[in-house]
Amino acid sequence: MHAVETLAVIGYRHEMVPCTLYRQEHVTNHIAVVFPGHGYTGRMPLMYYPRQLLLQSGADVLLVEYNYSERPDFQSASVEERDLWLKTDIIPAYEAAFSQRDYERVTLVGKSIGTRAIGHLLATEDRLPSLSCVWLTPIVRNEQLYAQIKQRPHKALFIVGTNDPHYDQAKLSEVQQATAGQAMVIANADHGLEIAGDIVRSIHILEGIIAAMQKFFA
Repeated sequence: MHAVETLAVIGYRHEMVPCTLYRQEHVTNHIAVVFPGHGYTGRMPLMYYPRQLLLQSGADVLLVEYNYSERPDFQSASVEERDLWLKTDIIPAYEAAFSQRDYERVTLVGKSIGTRAIGHLLATEDRLPSLSCVWLTPIVRNEQLYAQIKQRPHKALFIVGTNDPHYDQAKLSEVQQATAGQAMVIANADHGLEIAGDIVRSIHILEGIIAAMQKFFA
């Protein structure tokens, strides 16, 4: 069993960052932080099921729900400002999560812009013990993220579709090699890790992704 609470996190422009902590009733040394995509919310399957798996494994889980797709001011901001905005939101969110207990193990799960969030933590946060990262549709064409992934040792799982505009097999192979990580490349899957027009196959893909994550978390 676990309790659910909202953390008071102040981010960019001194605004609240919606953060929900799922806390185990027993003391745990494992914290997981989930960073959704730009338009792929924490309630959607690729964010919901990893959270459930991590809770089932005994971790505390923080869901960071920045909801940028609902912010016209974020949409109209420059690339540089959006990058600063994201960094200024996620670092205090992580610090708030890490302050809850004495954690010795950290798991980070991010999708799309959420992989940028993980990259910022790798580059700036000292408290990342026994680190595992799940990179869902990582934006490896971004040179900053590409470098961040490679600069810090961690256990890694990369999941991407070949029809994702951010897919780059050469860069994916390099970050996989740098982390000695695992990669799941799904033929014809798009940025949502679905097959356009094929619901049944998309469901089978989701099942395979969740199975891969369950094995990775174990």
